[in-house]
Amino acid sequence: MSMKKWLNRLALSAIALALALPLLSAPPARAAANGFYVSGSSLLDANGSSFVMRGVNNPHIWFDSQAYAALTDIAAKGANTVRIVWSTSGTASRLQQIIDRCKALKMVSVIELHDVTGSNDAARLNDMAKYFARSDVKAVLNSNEKYTLVNIANEWGGSDLSDTAWRDAYQTAISTLRGGGINNTIVIDGSGWGQNSSPIKAYGKTLLNYDPKHNVMFSIHMYGSWNDSSRIGTELQAIKNLGLAVTVGEFGYNYNNGSNNLGCKVNAQEVLNQAQAKGIGYLAWSWTGNDSANAWLDLASSSDWKTLTSWGSLVFNGTNGIASTSKKATVFG
Repeated sequence: MSMKKWLNRLALSAIALALALPLLSAPPARAAANGFYVSGSSLLDANGSSFVMRGVNNPHIWFDSQAYAALTDIAAKGANTVRIVWSTSGTASRLQQIIDRCKALKMVSVIELHDVTGSNDAARLNDMAKYFARSDVKAVLNSNEKYTLVNIANEWGGSDLSDTAWRDAYQTAISTLRGGGINNTIVIDGSGWGQNSSPIKAYGKTLLNYDPKHNVMFSIHMYGSWNDSSRIGTELQAIKNLGLAVTVGEFGYNYNNGSNNLGCKVNAQEVLNQAQAKGIGYLAWSWTGNDSANAWLDLASSSDWKTLTSWGSLVFNGTNGIASTSKKATVFG
């Protein structure tokens, strides 16, 4: 072979190698997802489109027929998500009916279990994970990955729970869920009755990485611990800056200048504003049916389960409220 031919072949080989290297080093494209998944600080639907929750909590486990009927009105007012208040006493068949109704109304379901609210018992938290992994419940969740997220437990962890205890207990719960075949996005409440952001900032990344599917997002509830309006935006941004997805899973407002059973003086308008500015979801508490001490948190009148209260009018029709900011998940077409 002549020197000229050898040099030509060498040049062609170098060009071919240069063209191939980007293909060899590029990360594989993500396959079409079966359900929601987190990407950095964003929640994406199965089509890979960003999804920002805009909705309410609805007390299905306590008011079965009324809450089910109310889904129509909740959807008509613009909500794209309903946090289903549920418990381990709820049947898989009824849960399927509720999810089906939400799907028909083009709303995403976030299923939460209320059994261990305020508890520090790690074994009881794991019981919640076992419920979701139960064969009949798992069948419901597996068939609805595109439309349903799993909020393991409502407000597990009191104000005296350490951040490390929160981390360790949720690692066990994640193992139970994933080992039991649950693939849905997992939603985890902060400690302190859902109001503490500190464990999320300290160990949220640990839990995300612990999950073999890396599909965990976090939820903060805003009541009396969030009376300082300046914290709302800064804390939500701090969590986002860690590359974690977060939503405001419950929040109230400044009722009676804080003279209420929750000591709540939350600037709800600031919650709406900051959530909209930062692309973060929010789910107001709650549609209706609260007891007398918490009736001020009814978004709709308990007399007809339809007519909005002043609280409901703010959440749905106020600046940056649901009606003006909600967008349906693209999986609904």
